[in-house]
Amino acid sequence: MGREKPKNNVMLIISIMLGYALTYMDKNMIATAIIPLETELSLNASQSGLLMSMFFIGYTVMQFPSGWLSDKIGPKKVLLISMGTILIATIFFGFVSALVLLMVIRLLAGLGHAGIPTSSTKVVANNIQPKQKMFVQSLILSTSGIGGILAFTLGSTLINMSWRYAYYGLAVLYAVSIIMIFFFFPKQKKNPIGGQEKKEDKVKISVVFKEKNVFALFAALLFLNIVLYGYLSWLPSFYETNFGFDLKAISITLSINAILMSVGALSSSIMVDKVFKGNDKRFALISILVCAIACIVFAMTNSLVMSITMMFIFTLSSNAVFVTLFSWPHKLIRQEVIGSSIAIINMGSTIGGFLSPTITGYLITAFGGNYSVAFIAMGLSAVVCGFVILLVKTKPVSNGEYKFN
Repeated sequence: MGREKPKNNVMLIISIMLGYALTYMDKNMIATAIIPLETELSLNASQSGLLMSMFFIGYTVMQFPSGWLSDKIGPKKVLLISMGTILIATIFFGFVSALVLLMVIRLLAGLGHAGIPTSSTKVVANNIQPKQKMFVQSLILSTSGIGGILAFTLGSTLINMSWRYAYYGLAVLYAVSIIMIFFFFPKQKKNPIGGQEKKEDKVKISVVFKEKNVFALFAALLFLNIVLYGYLSWLPSFYETNFGFDLKAISITLSINAILMSVGALSSSIMVDKVFKGNDKRFALISILVCAIACIVFAMTNSLVMSITMMFIFTLSSNAVFVTLFSWPHKLIRQEVIGSSIAIINMGSTIGGFLSPTITGYLITAFGGNYSVAFIAMGLSAVVCGFVILLVKTKPVSNGEYKFN
């Protein structure tokens, strides 16, 4: 069957990017939708945090099963099932009004979202040449910014009319994405860059659990996502409470911030290759230190200009770190078990995503609606992430990749 034609690879990547963008639109939009939801359902910060966190319980539970299935039955099937589950959850979220039902639906959405990163990474591993993998992975992850832009422009416009309309509109976009995945994902079971996929069966799954780097990256992404999802969850409420922003002002500010998410993601692979000469670890350590400092200054300043400046800086730096850590497995981990490995690594992300809104929501409530302590806690979490990154072991070999220990 040979290699995929370049034009097919382009459509394949575009299909993944659209699906990824919509999942990030979903993750970002809840932070804005929670404002009218709090009013309609009379929720406090702790209840809002719990509602946002339910998504990550489902995400965490399905991480490893979806990764294992991506290795065994193929990423296309996993991706279609995942997107179908999200579509159903999104439609129903717009219909219900009870807090318990909304929490159950967000849990279901999380179950669906779990299959997106594992199956997408598996597709990249199987269909993209080794030298291009990190760039393509960073390109896909840069759609976090596109998803943010969609959330804070299209999503916010619909939320201004009714938060329910926003979720109906999102459901339509998910349906388009499912159609693209069905038509543009490769059908053959051959691995275009290295033989038959069934060779993967010869690599025991126990290999993944013996790899220390998998668990180091798991921990690093856990602490990093406490920062990422903490500030994504509470930025709209922060600017409404501290600076009196309305939804329009919030949407404009966070749309610019979303653009910087993509810039941070896209620049990471370029910076690693051109400036840091392939030293991923040094780049990640410098970026996470900048992120920590910016987050703490953001929490302590009363100046709107300084606040927005620091927000932009920790957006750039945190997303650069995220993409670097999430792309590292293409260098550190065997292709045959990358789906299962990414599942474990991304489980750290989802646990961090679950803990963050809940912990920060509790801190905000405990300190009488003061957001400063919550954002300082996020900055300290970034510092811990830096210490964990030091534990990642990289052993360069002649082809520019790393040994699988």
